[in-house]
Amino acid sequence: MTPFGSDRVRVDGERVVLSSRLPKGWTARVEKTLTTAEFPGTAVLWEEQYFEVIDARPLPQGVRYTLEPWRDHHAMRVTYRYDAGSEAALAEEWRAAWVREQKRKTAGALSLLTGHLPAIVQERLGAELGVLPSRMTQWSLVSELMLLAITIAYIVSEKMAQRPIPAWAVVVAAFLFLETGFRFLIVWTQHRPAGSTLGVIAYIVYWLMTGRRDEASPFGRPPGHATPIPATPDDRVHHDALLLREPLATLLPATDQWRLRERYGYDYRHLAGTVAGVILTFAILGVITSIASRAVVTGIVAFLVAAEQIARLAALRRGPAPSVLGWFVRPLLRKLL
Repeated sequence: MTPFGSDRVRVDGERVVLSSRLPKGWTARVEKTLTTAEFPGTAVLWEEQYFEVIDARPLPQGVRYTLEPWRDHHAMRVTYRYDAGSEAALAEEWRAAWVREQKRKTAGALSLLTGHLPAIVQERLGAELGVLPSRMTQWSLVSELMLLAITIAYIVSEKMAQRPIPAWAVVVAAFLFLETGFRFLIVWTQHRPAGSTLGVIAYIVYWLMTGRRDEASPFGRPPGHATPIPATPDDRVHHDALLLREPLATLLPATDQWRLRERYGYDYRHLAGTVAGVILTFAILGVITSIASRAVVTGIVAFLVAAEQIARLAALRRGPAPSVLGWFVRPLLRKLL
């Protein structure tokens, strides 16, 4: 009996013991018991003769299969061919699986960076490597929060040193705060990936520099490979628009919230309490920082916002609770009202 690849064979009478470095997926014979019938093992065609796998034992670095000539009174349910071609295909499959696993581990370890890529790229990485795209975005939020914390710490240090705060620091902090909050809402409410601005710009630059305009690129396909995309129905467009703006809808007047409920099935109880709690937390932080910096006007505004959110949290038990902030966000939902 001739083994293939790195396999080793030992013949013991009619039995053949085959030691393989890679599991082949063969199942061993199930012996007859008082309550169950005998179930034959995998049928293996080896050099024009069929063998039955009667035993499969794992080894520290492989599997040992014991085979016997096939018994004619059994029906062949599962058959495999043992030859050079099948072993080469098995080795290639395991090599591809190993490479895919290494890429999956690398993508998981680099989630702080890969989570900033465009959402479509994260989706493709998830499909190819078996990782959760939304999980990569969640990990990338940590790096963005660290950058936001560094920027805020710089602003606070400049304030404590009684030096003028650079305008760029305020703009960067505000931008990072809004983008992080927006990405967090997408991941938390929709379980979808969301790339960051820097990640999207970096990927576009990489795409333009490498010229990857083939089928593997999410930004283009070669001629003749275009896939027509049907127009999205209006009701689906409105539903997606509401899903994206649902946190803002909790701030609208009660009549507008009831109108959204009648048209699109909107339920204020889904996010209203959470949004009010987040606004209350930042309003309290605003009161504390205003007291520390003796900013009377901002302190009064933050106190009023905090008081309103406390009143809203109590009123949400009875129905939708509008907020003064709703008049600022209403233009963003005007097409849905």
